[in-house]
Amino acid sequence: MFPSFLTSVFFGENGDPRTANEPITTKSTVRGEVHEAGIKEYAFSGMQGWRMTMEDAHLVCTEIPVEGTNQVLNKGHAIFGIMDGHGGDFTSEFAADNFIKFVSANPYLQKYAKLNSEDQSNVPGIECLRQALAETFNRLDVEIRKCQNKRNDTFMNISKQQQNNGEDPPRVKFERSGSTCVVVFVTPSHIICANAGDSRAILRRGGSVLPLSFDHKPNNVPEMERINQAGGFVKCKRVDGDLAVSRGLGDFSYKSNETLPVEKQKVIPDPEFVVYPRSNQDEFMVLACDGVWDVATNEECSTFIQNLLDEGESNLGMICEEAIDTCLDKNSRDNMTIAVVTFQGCTLTPPSGLGISNAVWQRRTTRQAKQFQQSAKNAATRAATGVGLFLEEPPSNKRSINVSAGK
Repeated sequence: MFPSFLTSVFFGENGDPRTANEPITTKSTVRGEVHEAGIKEYAFSGMQGWRMTMEDAHLVCTEIPVEGTNQVLNKGHAIFGIMDGHGGDFTSEFAADNFIKFVSANPYLQKYAKLNSEDQSNVPGIECLRQALAETFNRLDVEIRKCQNKRNDTFMNISKQQQNNGEDPPRVKFERSGSTCVVVFVTPSHIICANAGDSRAILRRGGSVLPLSFDHKPNNVPEMERINQAGGFVKCKRVDGDLAVSRGLGDFSYKSNETLPVEKQKVIPDPEFVVYPRSNQDEFMVLACDGVWDVATNEECSTFIQNLLDEGESNLGMICEEAIDTCLDKNSRDNMTIAVVTFQGCTLTPPSGLGISNAVWQRRTTRQAKQFQQSAKNAATRAATGVGLFLEEPPSNKRSINVSAGK
């Protein structure tokens, strides 16, 4: 028998490949509150969309443990992250599941925990966290390679055994997945973003939008130079004409030049950093995968969220859901995951006496009405042209169906 853990990776829960003839709009949404050191609330929401599988993952930790002690970092420390997988969900899920464990075990985080509050908020503390994050990205990459190799070795051994027994080999692909990784470490004094890939983070401060990360695309000059020097090429803005990002976790076929160190491979796991001191004007930050950024600029995303807040929406989970619904309507064809984290400069309007926040519901109702009208118009057009009347349910009903794997 083929191991179930490999079967689920390559085929889905029932052993059959999953197809998406229409977008899967069921959402996974998480909300939480911090209310410490200027961090208020947060929410994540993810949606599979048109893709056959959901390969995004996320992480949040508001009590960061320090390995070797029974302590967590002081109040006001939190980590938020989004991983956008490709070629499968193994790499993105592994990174999300293990990031906190690896960073908490890092010597630089342990060194940071021993600093006094003044040093933590100045150069010594910031450099400790930068080193801890950078080493965590690289350790994740090392461990992911080990796990992928083990999985592939298991597959090869079983395949050979079945061939020796005269059986057909299992119809699976090797584990070659990869993932972007954008992580924001919030401290009482700073916002530190570490990024590898084209997931992105932004900060809204005093009505302005500040980038917390910059996309790693193969056609960026420094990235292209490294790719060329490693023996690769960039075609159609892709590494070797295939991979759309020049940094990230996994994707080890682009990290296979044994004559080069890790940081000089065609694709590298090394994150780049953007650091901002905290400000009383910090309103909220947004982390999202490229399924969002492909159809929205930094400014558009920030304005969209602020408009919902101005309209009285206080449920960050609903805001995240409305954001990815809007991206779907703008023809995003990818998985979509977004996170919103509010700070002390953000004013959240309390819900009405009925406990209902109406801003998102009003937009949903308006959008669904337009979709129903368009469906009716299309049906009438088909009838008038002799094609025949094709009855449709309102799109809001159709798109809420959760299609199970293998069906």
